[in-house]
Amino acid sequence: MGQTMVEKIVSRQVGRPVQIGEKIERLPITKLFFNDVIGPPAIENFMADFGEIYEQAGKPAQVFDPKRVFFLPDHSVPTFSIHIAEGVKLMQSFSKERGIKCYKEGDGIEHVVLIEDGQIVPWDIVLGTDSHTDTNGALGTLAFGVGTTDAEYAMATGHLYDFVVPESVKFELTGVLPKGVFSKDIILHIIGMMGAGGCSKRVAEFTGPGVRSLTMDARTTMCNMAVEMSARTGIMAYDDVLADFLKDRAEWPVEPIDSDPDASYAETYTIDLSSLEPTVAFPHKPANTTPISQLQEMIARSQSEPTADFVPVDDDTITDAFLGSCTNARYEDLVAGAEVMRGNKVHPEVNLIVIPASRKVYERAMDEGLLQVFVKAGANVESSNCGPCFGSHMGVMSGKSKMISTSNRNYKGRMGSPDTRIFLASPATVIASAIEGRITDPRKYFE
Repeated sequence: MGQTMVEKIVSRQVGRPVQIGEKIERLPITKLFFNDVIGPPAIENFMADFGEIYEQAGKPAQVFDPKRVFFLPDHSVPTFSIHIAEGVKLMQSFSKERGIKCYKEGDGIEHVVLIEDGQIVPWDIVLGTDSHTDTNGALGTLAFGVGTTDAEYAMATGHLYDFVVPESVKFELTGVLPKGVFSKDIILHIIGMMGAGGCSKRVAEFTGPGVRSLTMDARTTMCNMAVEMSARTGIMAYDDVLADFLKDRAEWPVEPIDSDPDASYAETYTIDLSSLEPTVAFPHKPANTTPISQLQEMIARSQSEPTADFVPVDDDTITDAFLGSCTNARYEDLVAGAEVMRGNKVHPEVNLIVIPASRKVYERAMDEGLLQVFVKAGANVESSNCGPCFGSHMGVMSGKSKMISTSNRNYKGRMGSPDTRIFLASPATVIASAIEGRITDPRKYFE
């Protein structure tokens, strides 16, 4: 029996063949990164737990490999409180003393900049202190989020402890996306099909000719949201598109990877991309999805069959829109949004926030006039960070807000007030909705 990509990656790192369900006591990792939420407490815990050990050995407390550890302030920057500012300064000083790369405020979102900079390559085992570390699976890696304790010990030892090799679920994508339909619509469709727990503790492996037709920006969007159906992570194989992306970019050796033809999967699904349409997720769960052609029926169902995480929606109007986050704020997302926005204005009763995912994306969008399109249309364009997706600044929602967002989560209270209604959609759908003041099918803007 052949191996899945996950089995292959783990086998290489532990130095022997492994099987699904096997418990690995010490899993070697290859990359580890921290954001400004978990980074500061992880450093403090690291010094408290390991500092004395190093001191007794006559050495300064050091991480397992400075070249494989990264700190990225992105969730609450520019810093807006003394506490957050002190945490970022701690990350900077800790990194400087140990030769670790610490990015600057405004350099961008962790799940974007490391990929841009060629730090993530196939066969990596990547840990990050954020659940959307699964984004990196688009590069043929085993990547997932961990908490403070696991991250602290990984920083010291280079290992994750008591890891169980997960099963994989195969999603075979066929066909080609229609005009005005994007990878965000694919993953929302799949999450709606599977349900919030439909891929629990398993790896979502996206494959087939449909995947091979997608760009890297599109692929990262899909892997980013695998966790929203409770997957351990998402993953995609190495191909010519990834090879071209990594060429002249990769900071580490690059080797092809794919699952064996006779690998074993827990389940297999086929999705015809040509049959999809723009898709919207209703509050308060990413799995509450509907094709946009059935929007009014979904609104009616929310009123007649409400639950704790499928709450009543009065109508299709919105008050706020957000084009940003680690899910959908890369260059191609801004291109799609600008194509819809060009020649139009933001609705007078809508607040639109646009935040490019990284400084590099920001600069390119500025050089090509994309940001000018948004600004002249009446949008607020901000420096690269997580923004309102995290719900702490740059667009905190009131109780009467109805937000349509390109981000990955619409949980209750995610962007501010627990009474806010948050809808998830593609950049094109978000911008079309910002123009019209109501959730809108973007396909007419591509005719």
